[in-house]
Amino acid sequence: MLNELKKECIRLRVEERLSYRQIAKRTGARKGTLSAWLQDYPLTAEEKKRLSDVARVKAAKTNTKERLPESKYYRMVDESDLSRCQKAKIAEAAILFRLCLFGHSTFGSVFDGDKTDWLVEVSSKKHPVKIQVKWVKKPSRGGLPTISLTCVKGHNQVCRYQEGDFDFVVGYDFRTDTAYVFSWDDVKANKRTISIRPDCAEAWDKLRY
Repeated sequence: MLNELKKECIRLRVEERLSYRQIAKRTGARKGTLSAWLQDYPLTAEEKKRLSDVARVKAAKTNTKERLPESKYYRMVDESDLSRCQKAKIAEAAILFRLCLFGHSTFGSVFDGDKTDWLVEVSSKKHPVKIQVKWVKKPSRGGLPTISLTCVKGHNQVCRYQEGDFDFVVGYDFRTDTAYVFSWDDVKANKRTISIRPDCAEAWDKLRY
């Protein structure tokens, strides 16, 4: 499995001349791993400039804050009327639906206050994948909706999640009925929140790598 992934990453570099980011998006491979695998297949200065220009254009389009259309569920109720508990249950149920839809065996944590909402058996993994589910928050003043990377410990003390608390954090956007899948590597550099990204929308293939 790993050998096949490496071959595909090398092919994408050699034949399609893709960047680390593009290959990671296409295959789910980590950038650190790609750095080791592709060190003998560097891009030229011209290729790097071209990719950089494409990335800038794409970022500019993303910053226009175009959103997906509102879902029928969002139009049925006023989100402001939902309690924090309701939001948590809706988000967890929405993610469970998707996990079951894609054939994953899924289990809930048996411990109250556990940071893992769902444990997921993935064929390519030796151990169950730990998923933390979050409700996507509306932007307070412009910008994109965000996912919180904090939790409450002890006497209502708000803390940043630490490595090992989860393998993936999945934000559920009730407005568009869309799940955004982020790995630990995707969010580890962020302090308290991460903005939703089109490339992470329903990116369930990430669980396999």
